[in-house]
Amino acid sequence: MMKQFWILTAFLSLSLFSSDRVGKLPVYKIAVEVTNQTAETLILRDFMKDQIQSTGRGLVSLPIKNFESNVWEFDKEGIASGKSAEVLQKLNDVDKLALISTEDGQAVISFVDVLQQKLEYRNSLPESLSKTLVFDFLGFLDKKNIYLALSETGSGSNSQLKINSLKPTYVAGEPIRFEIEAAEDNFVYVVLVPENQKGEPVLLFPNQFQNDNFIRKGDKVTIPDKRISFKASTTPSKDRIRAFASREEWKEFQLRSKREDSFYKILPPAITGTKSGVRPMIGSQTITASIVQSPVMEWEYQTISR
Repeated sequence: MMKQFWILTAFLSLSLFSSDRVGKLPVYKIAVEVTNQTAETLILRDFMKDQIQSTGRGLVSLPIKNFESNVWEFDKEGIASGKSAEVLQKLNDVDKLALISTEDGQAVISFVDVLQQKLEYRNSLPESLSKTLVFDFLGFLDKKNIYLALSETGSGSNSQLKINSLKPTYVAGEPIRFEIEAAEDNFVYVVLVPENQKGEPVLLFPNQFQNDNFIRKGDKVTIPDKRISFKASTTPSKDRIRAFASREEWKEFQLRSKREDSFYKILPPAITGTKSGVRPMIGSQTITASIVQSPVMEWEYQTISR
């Protein structure tokens, strides 16, 4: 009876994370508005909306009725001021808010997370380079879409991967090390998704010391290996480990990290070259599609206080 209970619990846990996004590219619903209506800002708004929608980088919402254009203030940490937060709370039908303005001959784009009420991106260029500014923003949006795909793609019980030694509960700061076992030959990507997506997913495997992520059927790999320290959060949380099995290598990833970092930072190809005025590649959709189409298994663990 107890064995049947745990089997049922595991099945329900996996089902909770299944999503109608499976087979679809997960993207944000984005409102694009201007904070000062001039001919330049309206042209830039329409151009950016067309770029987002036509490339599938997001779903552009209808214009916000009675949009308040003069309330947008954020502190140095990017947190919305009181009035800005009040307005964001009213935006129930969008995930992100893109704000376009011109200031002293500069075109400015700001990108706000509506739920977290936080400024995620802000950049400016001379108005003559406003389209270059849009392409730089699209590079940032590509990165956000990849993170979304890594954390939102629905999981299933037919995965080609098995995880061993991952406990359901860890004490804050306790080292975490587990084992991935492959049922088929695959490239494997293992991602840590922080609780409530408050932080960006971390690519645990491959990493600086474990570059070869092609695992053959029956092989077992310890993640991370003993050369890397990976510890539970210092505060209580419920985080997720997501393991993707792919027949093809995700070559579109640019895996960058500082020399002192053990784990890679994930960058899409569109990030490069945007500052130079070169139109970014429309390539993030390729890697996002690869993520969505790859079988994925997910495990959740809890971090508790000492």
